[in-house]
Amino acid sequence: MKKIILTFLIFLPFVCYSKDSKSHPCLYVSNDDKSVIIKKIQNEEWAGKVWQRIRGGIDVYVDRHQNDPQWILSRIAMYWKEGERFTQCYLKNEVWDYGTGNAPVPTLRLPGMRKWNDYNNVPLDERIPYNETGDMMGLSRSNPTAKPVLVPYKESGHMIRGNNKEILSLAEKAAFVYWITGEDKYAEFASDIYWKCILGIYYMNPPLDPEKSSKGVGGYEPGGILGYYDYEQIHDDLQVYLTGIYDLLFDYLVEHPDRQSSVIGKDVVSISSEVFKRFIDIGLVRGGRTGNWNVNGFDLILRSMLVLENNTYYADGKGMDYYLPFYTTNTTEYHDALPDILKVYDPVTGLWPEAPGYASGTIGSLVNLALPIYRSGINTIADYPMIQKAALANLNWLDVRGNLVVFGDMRGGPLSYNTFERLLTYYTWVNDLENAKKVASIIRKGIDSGQYSRTQTDWVGLCLNQPLPETDSTMLPYNRVVYSPVHRHLIMKNRNDEQNGLMFTLYGGENGKHLSPNGLAMQLYGKGWALAPDAAAYESYWSKDAKYHQSATGSNTILPGYTAGEIVVNAMDPFVASDEFTNKNTISESYSFADVSADEKRRLVAMVRTSPITGYYIDIFRSDQPNNDYLYHNLGNEMKLYDIKGNRIQQEESVNDLDTVYNAAYSYFANIKKSMHTGDFRAVWDITTVFPAIKMEMWMIGQKNRTIYTMDAPPTTLLNNITPGDVNKSPQPTPSLIVRQNNNNAKDNPFIGVFEPYNEGQRSVQKVSEMAAQGDFISLLVESKDSRQYICSSINEKTHSPIKGISFKGIFGIVSVNKKGFEALYLGKGYTISYGKYIIESLSGDASAELRADNGIYYYSSDKPVKITINNKVQEMPAGYNVKLSGF
Repeated sequence: MKKIILTFLIFLPFVCYSKDSKSHPCLYVSNDDKSVIIKKIQNEEWAGKVWQRIRGGIDVYVDRHQNDPQWILSRIAMYWKEGERFTQCYLKNEVWDYGTGNAPVPTLRLPGMRKWNDYNNVPLDERIPYNETGDMMGLSRSNPTAKPVLVPYKESGHMIRGNNKEILSLAEKAAFVYWITGEDKYAEFASDIYWKCILGIYYMNPPLDPEKSSKGVGGYEPGGILGYYDYEQIHDDLQVYLTGIYDLLFDYLVEHPDRQSSVIGKDVVSISSEVFKRFIDIGLVRGGRTGNWNVNGFDLILRSMLVLENNTYYADGKGMDYYLPFYTTNTTEYHDALPDILKVYDPVTGLWPEAPGYASGTIGSLVNLALPIYRSGINTIADYPMIQKAALANLNWLDVRGNLVVFGDMRGGPLSYNTFERLLTYYTWVNDLENAKKVASIIRKGIDSGQYSRTQTDWVGLCLNQPLPETDSTMLPYNRVVYSPVHRHLIMKNRNDEQNGLMFTLYGGENGKHLSPNGLAMQLYGKGWALAPDAAAYESYWSKDAKYHQSATGSNTILPGYTAGEIVVNAMDPFVASDEFTNKNTISESYSFADVSADEKRRLVAMVRTSPITGYYIDIFRSDQPNNDYLYHNLGNEMKLYDIKGNRIQQEESVNDLDTVYNAAYSYFANIKKSMHTGDFRAVWDITTVFPAIKMEMWMIGQKNRTIYTMDAPPTTLLNNITPGDVNKSPQPTPSLIVRQNNNNAKDNPFIGVFEPYNEGQRSVQKVSEMAAQGDFISLLVESKDSRQYICSSINEKTHSPIKGISFKGIFGIVSVNKKGFEALYLGKGYTISYGKYIIESLSGDASAELRADNGIYYYSSDKPVKITINNKVQEMPAGYNVKLSGF
């Protein structure tokens, strides 16, 4: 690799500031680690690139600072105006109201409001210097091509905090470069920003909220969610950057005090410690006692704790050793400490009870905190095995591309690989080679799939991340079924490659825990993507459109009726035991299903693999009410409707509304068209933003009293690389449909769909027809290019015979026939299934079983003893998996 050339200057000697002070830096590195990091930069390609990116991102600012130091300082959001350098701010209705007092220096500006808005800050060089009003120039997130607008201070969302974080981040990187190289220009840049901000905070009292819009009065009083420098203590993150600068630049700051610090007669340690303690003291009595608020709050204040000196250094005796036990051991009435935090994790699954984004975020925080705490002498990872279990549990929520499944309040995207980088660092430190290889395989999988690059880490990752041990990504676990009862969420997979893998999710709704009342919902995957997704393009849960994205209208479900509450898993195969998170055994490599009930609804979703590269889904959705809307969203540049003969279905255009509205968020549907069509039909979604084009084809069995509506639903996502070619990313709408069935109870006359994802020109399913589609028993014939499947589904325990030669009793069954003849019998939680001279019968209650033929050889799998008949020969077999049969 290309060698990285570094220039290093001689460091000034460490100043022993007091007999009770400790050596800095101490958070992530010590001065003894510097030579190791320099060698890493020189010898590891990824580390060299990170180093170049860090320097490249700050050099333009650092160099300008040599001649124009006010340029960067003037862009810090502060109360600049003489006479209005407020020392006390007041809030009203979660918005900045007014300020009082006048400090001898500008004070750091408080954000203008709690809620998010639609705007990002314009680039740094376009921001208003010495901004006395707090009004910010913003770029719309939902419409990035729009021109910048001036956003009033009290409507600026998180723009103020974002501005100051960005500038402090530049200073933190410069402090790191100074620590590595000793070049004074980096220290001057970082020091000037640090002094400006730390003094601007030092003179500011915590905000007051007299009317308790934050659920507390503010100041230093306990209660509520207000932070020191944000409306939510879990966003009080300026301290993260300040502590990083302070720790890395400690010697320089000691030797280069600001003029104002000399005026007040306080050194950098005294001023900084007082500010950090304010963040800590407020954080320890605010936010949330439990849940992600508790963890996220600790994630911010722990760094402030760890950079403090020892207890004896301070007159009040409150240093690092005083504060740290509030996280490691001592639960209070305001915050659970780590032992109680870990009790929230499900002991079976290892999952946090909130939506995946929050679940992966909380364990990521606990792992991230473990390393600097380890450096202080406490090993939380070894002391609490649940941390390791929880980190690995989130892998089961990934699709084949490495993206988290989307449900509840979250956006999707890849799992944070920083969690596994930190675990690799820990295992390397403690010489645990086996676990190091395990997490290294996860990191390699992320790299191989394009979801992760080690070059995208920050200076902390550059310091902590270790060389990858020899391993490969095939060591990653692949489970056919993942089920979390707490989340009411089930995932089924068939194969784990992007091109040919199949996957669906089936889940109920929940109010609270950042989950959503999304109904009994389904998502379908194909070609590595969530093609029938759960919508997540809202800006925040305060956004007006959140009621669409965070309700049943943003999901694939039936309205009205059930939206949230307990579910009952009537059957699933492969099966997940109550004391497990994933399946242990597999009945069939080709067939799987789940049958779930929720109040008046019951939904069976199945996957059928017809070849290594083809397969389809079945959706049988019952709803015990007379009027129902079957709502389905699919990614696509366009959607077309066809009747069973292949003719385009004519639609009435310019429909003003949906006549009947089961949810207020129906108002977000636009360009509505309708057709009074009661027969079978096909809907085809085309994704042409990638090559080859991806298609999803829905075949739906007709029923009386139906109307088909097509419409533009809101965008699917705000993020890049969540959809193929970023199709249906904001502001692009998502082509969707509602199949409305009135005065025709959908328990007896359910919605029956077959879905096939495929690349253009590779369609396999040729025809779908009903053999029985009423009452408690449903039977379909699905004809593909090389095989046909007779599908049986029942909600009673009667024996059914849809056509001559087929008999079935159970919840789900498949007879598969190919060009050679008999291919397979599949029985999903049933008693018997037969096709001519091929019969499976359970000998012990309901069973899941398969009989398949492979080049004239028969194999069976069953979770209970079964009787197998082939060509009038009968054998009784015990439970077993993929067992070769003889004697037939």
